[in-house]
Amino acid sequence: MEKSENFESNGGGRLLWSQMDPDTRFKYTIWFDYTRKLVNELHEGDLVAVPNFSTNSKGVVYSILQLINVMPMHYALGTNIGDLKGHPGFIMQAAKSASSDWTEQESESYEDTTKIICEAIPTNLEYDEDSGNIQTETAMAMIGKDVKRLNTILTEQIFNGSLTMDSENVIEAGKLIRDPNVGIYLRTEDMIRTHFGIFGFTGVGKSNLMSTLVDKLLSREEPVKIIMFDLMDEYIGPLMDKILENNGKIICLGEKTLMGPVFEYINNPENNDLEKASDMFLKNIFLPKGLKDDKQKFKNLVKSLLKQEKIKIYDQYSQQTVGDFLESSWPNVKGSLKEPKLGILEKVKKDVFGKHLSEELTPELALKFIDALGYGSSESALMGYTEEVRKIKADDLMKNNVNYGLIEPLKEVISSSKIKLNDNAKIDIWTLINEINDEKKPALYLITSHDEHKIKYFAKELGSKLFWKRRSGGMTSPSTLFIFDEADRFISQKAVSESEKASKAVVEELTRRGRKFGIGVGLATQRSAYLDTNIIGQLHTYFISKLPRQYDRNVIGEAFSLSPEQFTQTFKFKKGQWLLVSHEATGIDLPIPIQAENAEERVKKYINEFKSK
Repeated sequence: MEKSENFESNGGGRLLWSQMDPDTRFKYTIWFDYTRKLVNELHEGDLVAVPNFSTNSKGVVYSILQLINVMPMHYALGTNIGDLKGHPGFIMQAAKSASSDWTEQESESYEDTTKIICEAIPTNLEYDEDSGNIQTETAMAMIGKDVKRLNTILTEQIFNGSLTMDSENVIEAGKLIRDPNVGIYLRTEDMIRTHFGIFGFTGVGKSNLMSTLVDKLLSREEPVKIIMFDLMDEYIGPLMDKILENNGKIICLGEKTLMGPVFEYINNPENNDLEKASDMFLKNIFLPKGLKDDKQKFKNLVKSLLKQEKIKIYDQYSQQTVGDFLESSWPNVKGSLKEPKLGILEKVKKDVFGKHLSEELTPELALKFIDALGYGSSESALMGYTEEVRKIKADDLMKNNVNYGLIEPLKEVISSSKIKLNDNAKIDIWTLINEINDEKKPALYLITSHDEHKIKYFAKELGSKLFWKRRSGGMTSPSTLFIFDEADRFISQKAVSESEKASKAVVEELTRRGRKFGIGVGLATQRSAYLDTNIIGQLHTYFISKLPRQYDRNVIGEAFSLSPEQFTQTFKFKKGQWLLVSHEATGIDLPIPIQAENAEERVKKYINEFKSK
């Protein structure tokens, strides 16, 4: 292959200016001769090559630059708004005359007054034409030299480095927006263990991208375990194929999460109506617009989901000790109370629960505690209760905290005992952890609940116990990914409720220490400004789309050292287009504009193939 074939044969430009820049080292100005064809081919994020000062008699060494702004200019009208202060008639006539220059120069430039002005920044890489090597930049680009556009082959080599689809543990994140022939690759181990985030406004395709990434991770040769916390019930539809084919489970935190006919079928399939349960389940799940036309076909998948017993009820109270119960409930009792009220509560805790901590929390014992706390059948007569209990009942704040933190959960223990869960319908925490630690097969777990607080507490319980199990056993595999959709609800910078503090604490622990034991975190949100900045700083891979609010962009920019100009291209992104940035997982430490696959097409294909089975 001739060396010149690494560059496009036409549409070259010229480097006219460079200046120092605190964020990117240098900022360059490039002029291209205008044609309508070229202005539609040049995009922010494109790579170009310019000879640099390392060029010698052996051959040309090119600095590789990335375009960050592309703007056609007509110099007959001036270069800034101040040039429009002349006589309005002359200016309007000049504009009318100039307008033809935009359309007549289709593929050939013949007007000196029309240019395409581009700003570019260094990639810190250079291409040695003599050796064919791509290496760290050794000198800056030379002003006045021709600027060449890279062809597909050299573009792929630069963006992917040494990564190919034949490399071990690599997935294709998407296609390069400006050249769909270029696939952009990610190292899956680095993506998982050094954590990633998806940031974009409503409607840009966050759940679609997450579904695609989950699909690709589960499809790789080495098994991976994925636990997704789905607050809004958005992922059952886009991930139904993965649940059915990859040892998947939907874990419901309490039977109230399911509609009556669905729960009844799950708990006792032999005596209940599959058709009715399927209709009810389908009626109450979110389906993306692209799948709604296939809703009746989708029902076949729901029936299979129910028949394969892939929906499980989390058995929270199975063999739970009183000590376990207090560990999760007591933070809600304390709330934001201060002394001396905390002292009163601690005294009651010791008096009522102290000698029972190692006992199993049975419905009978729960009823006994309710009575002792003054909420039993004779709660109006407090003569027999301790002085501390009477003080609690007389104080609205303490009374509310005890009611929410202790009484309601204790009543739930009692009511849950009245519903006999079939062994095939339930799952407990240690069974789940043992499944996650099974290295033989991949798995997807979708965690859902009618109560947002329960999901947050469950995240804390599962994450902490899995981390402890891996750490105590020295386990580093299989790779396990905790995904938090609506992440601002789990790791808010200003966590107020005890459940928020619990989920934030476990995410912070996993992002700081989980990688040692094969545990990673994925976050998705439209409000990055609300996230805890210490946690965001632990993410090494970002997918960024439109973020209309400047403060959201500033948070991401500061966390990943992105300049405001590098966000410019995201304003033009269509649904499914993302700016991929990674310190670890990609072949280059540079923003890469990609087009992700449409997950809905994958699910549609699965629905049609499933029908023929």
